[in-house]
Amino acid sequence: MSEGLAREDRPLVIVAAALLVGATVVGLLFSPRQNRVSAGFPSSYATDRFGAKAAYLLLKELGYSEARWTSPPTDLPNRSSRVVLILADPFIPASAAERTALRWFVRRGGRVLATGPWAVKALGLPGRVAHAEPGIDEQNFKAELPGPISRGAPMIRMEADGLRIRPSLAGLQYYGDATGGAVVRYALGKGSVIWWENAMPLTNGGLTQASNLNLFLNSVGRTRGERVLWDEYFHGERAGLWTYLSRTPLPWALLQASVLALALILTYSRRSGPLAVTSEPSRLSPLEFVDTVGSLYSRKQAAAEALEIVLHRFKSRLALTSPPAGRERELPNARVDAATEAAAPGTSRLVAECEAELKTGTTSESKALQLVGRLHESSRALGWAGKGE
Repeated sequence: MSEGLAREDRPLVIVAAALLVGATVVGLLFSPRQNRVSAGFPSSYATDRFGAKAAYLLLKELGYSEARWTSPPTDLPNRSSRVVLILADPFIPASAAERTALRWFVRRGGRVLATGPWAVKALGLPGRVAHAEPGIDEQNFKAELPGPISRGAPMIRMEADGLRIRPSLAGLQYYGDATGGAVVRYALGKGSVIWWENAMPLTNGGLTQASNLNLFLNSVGRTRGERVLWDEYFHGERAGLWTYLSRTPLPWALLQASVLALALILTYSRRSGPLAVTSEPSRLSPLEFVDTVGSLYSRKQAAAEALEIVLHRFKSRLALTSPPAGRERELPNARVDAATEAAAPGTSRLVAECEAELKTGTTSESKALQLVGRLHESSRALGWAGKGE
C-alpha cells in the first residue's frame, strides 16, 4: 500500500500547481496570433500575392492610427467622423443588425472602403448590378472623373470579376467602362462609401501595378490623424471568449483570487513547516564584556588599576608554577626561578618594573598598555596563553 504525500512536500505541490494554472491562463490570454502566410483572400495577416499585409503595414508607416477590427459592426464607434473602415472582399454574410449598424456608421460621418459584391447588399448601395464581358482576367481602367478618388491615379488595374455597378444619381463613377463602374463613390448621410469591383489594388500583388497605390491612399483619405479600422471580422477573425471576458471585471477578480491564493499558500507553508526557535547571541559575550570593561576603565582613567589586575593574575600563575618553599600559593612572595627566567628572559625585571610603576601612582594609559603587552608576551613564552590569546 503506497504512502500518502509527506506533510513537508505538500507546499511544494501546491505552489507547483498554482504556477501551472497561472502559466496556462497567461498563455491563453496573451498568446500571439500566428500570421497566415497564405489565406487566399485580402487578409491583413496574409503575405501571399492575394493578401493585404503590405497595405496594412504601409498605412502604419504613413502615420495612420490603424488597428485590426475583429468585433461586430454593432461595436463600431458612435463618433465616426474621422474613422475609416476597410472591408476588403468580406465573404461571411452579415446579419440584419450588422447591415443596419454599417449603414448608421456611414450616416454618422464614417467612411467605408468596401470591395466586392458583398458590400452592395450589406451597405444597400443604390444602382443596377451589371456584368463585365466574360473571358477577361485583368483589365485597365482610365479615370473618368477628376476628384479626390482619382487624384494622381490616371489608370488602375483590376481583376475582371464580372460584377459592376451602374450607379444611380447618388453615386459617382470614377473608373469603369460601358458595362458599369469599377470604382464608385456614394455619399450617405454625413459619410461616404467608396466601392471597388474587387480588392486587387490593395493586395500585395496588385498594390504596385499602374496607379493602384494612389487609388488606395485616395480611397482611405490622405488626412492625417484619421483612424483606420481594417476589418477581419467578416474574414472569420472573431473576438474570442477571452477578448469578451477582458472587458468585464473578471480579470481583476482573477488577480485578486491569485493574490488570495498566494497568501493562503504562504500561510499554510509557514504553519505546516518545521518549527525552529531563533537563537539570538547573548549580550554577555566575551568580546562585548571586554569592550564594556575597557570602556569603563578608559572613562575612569584607571590605567594603574588595569595594570594591577593583569600583574596580579601573572603573579598568581607564577606562584602556582614555582611556589617558594613552605609558602605555596602566597602571591606576594612569588619568585622567578631559573627555569622561568630561561623560558622567558627578563621576567623578573618586568615584574619589578610593573611593581615600581604601580608605586608611583601616576601610570599613564600608554605605559600601562606597554607593560600589559609585555606581560602577555611572557605568558605566551611560558605556555600559559594559547596562540589566539
